[in-house]
Amino acid sequence: MKNTKKIEARPANARPSILSASIQIALFGASIAGSAYAQQSGAESRQESSLPEVRVTAAQDKETATGPVTGYAAKRSATGTKTDTPILETPVSVQVVPREVIDDQKAVNLKDVYENVSGVQQAGNTLNAQTEVVPIIRGFESPSLMRNGLRATVAGAVDLVNVERVEVLKGPASILYGALEPGGIVNYVTKRPQAERSYVFEQQLGGDSFRRTSGDMTGPLNDDGSLLYRLNFSQTNSDSFRDYIELERTAVAPSLLWRPSDNTELLVDFSYVKEKQPYDTGIPLFQNGQPMVSDSTFFGDPDLAGRSNEDYYAGYQLSHTISPVWTIRNQLQFHRAHNKNESLRPQRIEGNDLKLRYQNEDRTDDEIQFVLDGTAKFATGAVDHTLLVGAEHVVQDTDFLRFRLNNALDVAIADNPNVNFNPSANQVMTTDLSNTRWTSLYLQDQMSLLAGGRLKLLVGGRFDDVLTEGSSGGAAAADVKDSAFTGRAGLLYMLSNQHSAYLSASQSFRPQFAWAADINGIPLDPETGRQFELGLKSSFLNERLFSTVAIYEIEKKNVAVFDQALSNAALRDVYVPGVKQRSRGFEFDMTGSLTRQLKLIASYSYTDTKVLVNALNTAEVGQPLGGVAPHAARVWLSYDFDQTGPMAGFGMGGGVRYVGKSTAQFDTTLKLDPYTVFDIGAWYRWKNIKAGLNVKNLFDERYIARASTNSIAHPGAPRTVMASASIGF
Repeated sequence: MKNTKKIEARPANARPSILSASIQIALFGASIAGSAYAQQSGAESRQESSLPEVRVTAAQDKETATGPVTGYAAKRSATGTKTDTPILETPVSVQVVPREVIDDQKAVNLKDVYENVSGVQQAGNTLNAQTEVVPIIRGFESPSLMRNGLRATVAGAVDLVNVERVEVLKGPASILYGALEPGGIVNYVTKRPQAERSYVFEQQLGGDSFRRTSGDMTGPLNDDGSLLYRLNFSQTNSDSFRDYIELERTAVAPSLLWRPSDNTELLVDFSYVKEKQPYDTGIPLFQNGQPMVSDSTFFGDPDLAGRSNEDYYAGYQLSHTISPVWTIRNQLQFHRAHNKNESLRPQRIEGNDLKLRYQNEDRTDDEIQFVLDGTAKFATGAVDHTLLVGAEHVVQDTDFLRFRLNNALDVAIADNPNVNFNPSANQVMTTDLSNTRWTSLYLQDQMSLLAGGRLKLLVGGRFDDVLTEGSSGGAAAADVKDSAFTGRAGLLYMLSNQHSAYLSASQSFRPQFAWAADINGIPLDPETGRQFELGLKSSFLNERLFSTVAIYEIEKKNVAVFDQALSNAALRDVYVPGVKQRSRGFEFDMTGSLTRQLKLIASYSYTDTKVLVNALNTAEVGQPLGGVAPHAARVWLSYDFDQTGPMAGFGMGGGVRYVGKSTAQFDTTLKLDPYTVFDIGAWYRWKNIKAGLNVKNLFDERYIARASTNSIAHPGAPRTVMASASIGF
C-alpha cells in the first residue's frame, strides 16, 4: 500500500448545515403519498370488474444478498464483494446471522446478534455517548458500522425491528468501503418491502419491567405490484438490574420500493430512532478483576440529564440494467447522530474512593455518502468476469460541544454510594469542529476460470483522497491531506460442488481524526493494515448446512495510542505515534439445518494479539491487546416438532456462550475471569399466532462482560425472563 500525506495550516471554519429536518421527514411522507399511485384509471376500471392479481414471480422466492433467508443458513451475500455472490464462492470470510436467529434468540441489541459470529466480541470502550456496544473483530476495535453497505461512522442507536440480517466481513474492507479498521466490519441489512401483503404485531414483556411493542407491515400499494411499501416501528421501555438505569426507545422505519420495469428498481428508505437512558459506567473492580460492589450499584447522579440519542437515516438506491452486460447502481445516504450526555464518569480509584469527572456534551455527526458504480458480466474467451467499477464521495461534519470538570467529585466505594453533584450554571463549552471530505475510485474483477468455473480469482484496488479540517476550542488544527491506494486479491478453488479452499491478501487505510497529534503537535500518519488469510468453506446436507474454517494474520501500523501522562503535561490530548500491533488466529463457523427440524448456529475463535512496536512505552511491546479474549465460543440449537404429531406447533431452543480469560481494554494488567452462560427458549405456533418464552443466563452466572479500566467495568445481566406474543395477518 502506498499513501501520501500533506499538512497545511488553515483557520478554523464554521460548521456548515447539511440537510434540514424537513427533507428527512419528507421521505416518511412519501410512503403516505405513494398510496395515491394505487388507484386505477377510470378507463381501466371500466375494463376490469375486479382487482388484478399482484405480480409475483418465482424469482422473488429465490434468495438474494439483500432479502430474507429461509432458516439459519444464508447462501448469498454482497458484503464481501458489493455484488450478489454465493458465499461458498467468495474468497474471504463472510458470516450472516439471519432474521430467524434474531427472533428465536429474542435478541434485543446488536451485540446480542454479532456475538454469534466467531472472532467478534464486545469492546470495553464506552465512547461516552455511544449507544451501541462497538465490536472488537479479530482483535481490533471496529467502531464504524455499515448499514446496507453504506457507512455509519458514528454508530447511533440501532433498533432491530427493521433488521433483516446482520453480516460480518472479516479482515480489511477498505477496497470496498474506504477508511476502516483492519479487523473487519459489521453490516446490518434492513428489511425491504415485499410483494406479499403482511401485517405482524408483537408484544414482549420481561424482567425489570421490560416492555416492547413492535409492528411490521408490508405489501403492494398499486394493482400491478410495481410499488411496494414497508413500515416497521417499535416502542421499548425498560428498567434494569442496574440501579436508576431506565430505557426509553422509539423507532420508526418506512420504505418504498418502485419497480417500473424488470430492469429498473428504486428503493427509498428512512429511519428514526430516539433513545434516552442514563449514562452507565458500570462498577469498579479490585486489581484481581473481582467486583468491589454489587452488580446493581450505580455511581452516577440520577438527577443529571443522562444520555440521549436521536438517529436519522434517509436515502435511496437506484439500480438500472442498461444491457445484458451492464447494471448501474446509485446510492445516496444521509445519516445524522445527535448525542447528548450529562453525567459523571469515573477517572480512577484512589484508596477507597472513586474519582469522578463531570461531563456535559452535545455532539452532532452528519454524514452524506454518494456512491455510483456499475457491474458488468461478460466473458473473455474461457474466462467469465463480474467487473465492478465505482466512485464514492463522502462528507462528514462533527460539531462537538463539551464541558468537562476533572476530579469533580470523590465518592466512597460502597453498595449504596452517596452521589450528589450540583453542576455549575455558568459552563463554558469547548467546541471541537471537524470536517472530512474524501473521494474514492475503486475497481474489482471476479473471474471464473477452468472447467465449470472451479477456479475463482478476485482482484481489486481503490484510491482514496481525504482532506480533514478541524479545530478545538477555537484553535485551528493543521489541515491533513491523506491519499492511499489499497488492494485486495483472493484465489478460491472449488474442490467439489460442496467444498472450496481459498487464500487472500488485503489492505486497510484509515486517516486519523483532526486533532490526533503527537507531543510536538504534529498530526499522526494514517493507520494502515494488511491481512493474509487461508480458509476452507463447505456445504453439507444438500446445502442446508454451511461451515467456514479460517486462519489469518493482521498487522496494523501507525496506531494512535492515547497517552495520559503526556496529555497531562501538555494540557491537551497527546497520542503516541508509530505504534504497531498484530493479530493472528483461527476461526470456525457453522450454520444451517442438521435435519428438517433441527437448526444450528455455532462458532469458535482463537485470537492471539500482540504489540510489536511502541517506542515511548517499550514495556507494552510483546503484551496482548486489551479487551480481547483469546478463546470464545457460542452454540445455539433450535428444534421445531413435527407438524403432524401431538407436539405440532411447539418448538424449543437452547445455547451456551463462552468467553475465556481477557483483560480490561485499556489496562492489560487487569485480568477478567472467563464465563459461561446458558440460554433457553420455547414457543408455540397456532395458525397466525405465536407465543414464546425465553430465559437468558439460565443459571444466573455472575460475570464481568467487558471493562475499560478497573474503574469502569460492565457486569453481565443476571437471569432474565422474556415472554412474547405475536399475531400476523
